[in-house]
Amino acid sequence: MRNAEISVILNSHYGAPMLDLRQLRALEAVAEHGSVVRAAEALRWSQPTVTHHLRGLERVLGAEVVTSGSGGTRLTAVGEAMLSHAIAILDRSERAVDEMTELIASGRRRIAIGVFPSAGARLLPQVVRALQEAGFQPDVVEAELDPLMTAVVGLRLDAAIVYDAPGRPTVLPPGFRMIPVRQEHLSVIVPAGHPLAGRTGVPLAGLRDDGWIAGATEADPVDAALARAAEQAGFTPRVAMRSDDYAVVAAYVAAEFGVALVPELALPVHLDAVATVEIADAVFERRIFLVTAPTVGAPARAALEGALRTVPAVEPRNPRRGHGAS
Repeated sequence: MRNAEISVILNSHYGAPMLDLRQLRALEAVAEHGSVVRAAEALRWSQPTVTHHLRGLERVLGAEVVTSGSGGTRLTAVGEAMLSHAIAILDRSERAVDEMTELIASGRRRIAIGVFPSAGARLLPQVVRALQEAGFQPDVVEAELDPLMTAVVGLRLDAAIVYDAPGRPTVLPPGFRMIPVRQEHLSVIVPAGHPLAGRTGVPLAGLRDDGWIAGATEADPVDAALARAAEQAGFTPRVAMRSDDYAVVAAYVAAEFGVALVPELALPVHLDAVATVEIADAVFERRIFLVTAPTVGAPARAALEGALRTVPAVEPRNPRRGHGAS
């Protein structure tokens, strides 16, 4: 591959062994194909070349990375531990070459950004426009919270828009930033014909007899927030349906299968078939963060922060509005 001859110095001491991308490519190929022979065929190298680079990697690390036997060649414990780093470094080196090629050709630098699905429709148009106006070409990926954080830390993404999840503290490596950019309100939505549709000042217990449309898994952080508030109100929400797609959740509510707690960014723009209920005794909120890798400079970070902070809050339009629970 075109970056096979690029060498990365990971030890800054003069004269220390150098980590070569070809060593990492050899390790990755042996892990994938299970033998030096098949790795050489896949890489279109000679078998001695693969062996040479594996031995070079072992000299850098001071330990064996592969062991051979009748069943083929497998990675040692050190080799397995090194593999994830190798994949990340190879991926990042390819991206570096691709980005510089595009920068030279177009004058615009690519930036890879991830976002959780329910925020996409509301946040992405403004974010993409802000990055383009700042001279960047955004590549956008939608994923759930854990894959987003893994991709940023692994440098497969430059930045990600995420939310806080109680009980899941985030520890980032040095050089990474986690910047709060907005507070998101979560709303209870009910069918348009529900007795409490459009009401304000409603106690959460007023919905104890309703079924709830929950997330796809019991670990869903929005469901966890609802469960904690419901426990304080003296009941356990009864799950009627499950979905990880808030458009489907809203459709279930509209079809009168139940009620749901929905993040502001996922609220339907037109609430013709569903309505919100303002809960008096529970505050449902979560913080939205921008996580950036060390690859993101000040201009891109400023464009991202500015765009995320200026997206207006959703103003639900209920089919009818009341001023009290009764």
